[in-house]
Amino acid sequence: MSALGGLSLSRPAAEDVTTDTETLVLTDGVRTHVFRHAAARPDRMPVLYVHGIQSHPGWFVGSAQVLARAGHMVYQVTRRGSGLAGIRRGDAPSAGQLLEDVAAAVEHVRDATGAERLALAGVSWGGKLLAAYGLARPDGVASLTLVAPGIVPRVSVPPRTKLAIAAARVFWPRKTFDIPLNDVALFTDNPAMREYLRRDARRLHRATARFLVASVMLDRRLAAASDGALAVPTTLILAERDRIIDNAATVAVVDRLTGGRARTIRLDAAHTMEFEPDPTVFFEALRGAVIGQEVSP
Repeated sequence: MSALGGLSLSRPAAEDVTTDTETLVLTDGVRTHVFRHAAARPDRMPVLYVHGIQSHPGWFVGSAQVLARAGHMVYQVTRRGSGLAGIRRGDAPSAGQLLEDVAAAVEHVRDATGAERLALAGVSWGGKLLAAYGLARPDGVASLTLVAPGIVPRVSVPPRTKLAIAAARVFWPRKTFDIPLNDVALFTDNPAMREYLRRDARRLHRATARFLVASVMLDRRLAAASDGALAVPTTLILAERDRIIDNAATVAVVDRLTGGRARTIRLDAAHTMEFEPDPTVFFEALRGAVIGQEVSP
């Protein structure tokens, strides 16, 4: 299993892309990690790439390097409490703090590159987070690419567990609960990638009550937004064989938020399109979405 900066990689890192690790200090002093990918001559808009609820940047190094090879500086930020985090795993105090974390990552990319605007790309739960960010803070965001975003999931915690989470949020906010995605078959049909997931020691299996409530608060922000409020150019990439995301309901929400302006791409794949035996079609769709949004008038 390939590794980078202590994280296992789903695919070996490419030799023609330089990948470095950086530390990002968030607004409350928490430190997290960033992978920075650059090819020989980056001449396109930088990209901030955000992973999902159980994952970490190592799952998506392949697609990040495809974007780097296309001329983007790509920054994969590790969400607080995930990836290499040894303490406070699965924790975040609030939806507002999660959005502040994205803002800190955006500023990190701007400071590093000198760019005034950048492209945002988010996978699964990370897509939901970026949609909420695009609503709250669109300045400086050139585009959104949402990959199987966790806006309307098929999979959820049982009602009794929801009540327990609500109670724990008040009395034991750092009490942890299972994330209901521990079956690797939900993510991919590829046996090799299922084994990768089983062996990934940094995959996040549990989250705190306050993180799970924060996730619900992000849902409410999306639900409360007015029709057409998401003005950022948006592309939605969906997996036709997704067992985690309700594609039809997700399209309806994104169409409402963007006033019907979002572009939708559907691929014959399971949820984590990166994990297909041959992910070339996904890589090309992602590259085309980010570049296409950059050059659109």
